[in-house]
Amino acid sequence: MPDLENPNPAKKSSDSRWLSNLRQPDLIRISDMDLTTTTYGCDQDWYADHWQRQAGCGPCTAATILYYLSRSRHSLRHLYTANSHAQEDFTTFMSEIWHYVTPGRMGVNEASILADGVITYAAGHQVRLKAAILKIPGLPQRNEASDDFLDFIKHGLDLDCPVAFLNLSNGQLANLDSWHWVTITGLFAENSPAVFAIIADSGEQKEIDLTRWYQTSWLGGAVVYFTVD
Repeated sequence: MPDLENPNPAKKSSDSRWLSNLRQPDLIRISDMDLTTTTYGCDQDWYADHWQRQAGCGPCTAATILYYLSRSRHSLRHLYTANSHAQEDFTTFMSEIWHYVTPGRMGVNEASILADGVITYAAGHQVRLKAAILKIPGLPQRNEASDDFLDFIKHGLDLDCPVAFLNLSNGQLANLDSWHWVTITGLFAENSPAVFAIIADSGEQKEIDLTRWYQTSWLGGAVVYFTVD
């Protein structure tokens, strides 16, 4: 697997395994107040309420993406409203995002729920964002080739935009929960046709086989990224 410590295409151009990734992926890292532990993105378990912890992957993903956009672009810095980059203050930010990306009885089971919430939140902070959305249909209706799916993710990452990934069923991926949102921060390929993603999932950095997911996920899902309108 490519070096995850510094997956920057500009610095890793000789490593052909990297297909695309965020320019500064460490900007989504969050530390505790004592700076003793660090997470990769936020964790829905930080929510205080039981229902929020159970259904909070959508707003958690939205918060992680807004956090990266605010830290990687000076003009968008006011999208992040907490007092510090520490976990305790980030949890307050997550609670704010919950009011915009609010799970219903089925959670945040549509890409439009997350997209509309993020756009509305940004507009309230004088930022006009637009969402690019690609829906992946259920397996019986899906094309065999995964090119459009992978190209969409690559294009978002090439723009230095984290990609929200809605996975309604995990297929043959044991390390990915079904009915779940995560944040894609990089794409790479090993010595096989398979394409893998680096994701932020519940505060952990993981790698998942996107090719296998596309081939085996019965219900499909969606991918979303945001750019300035």
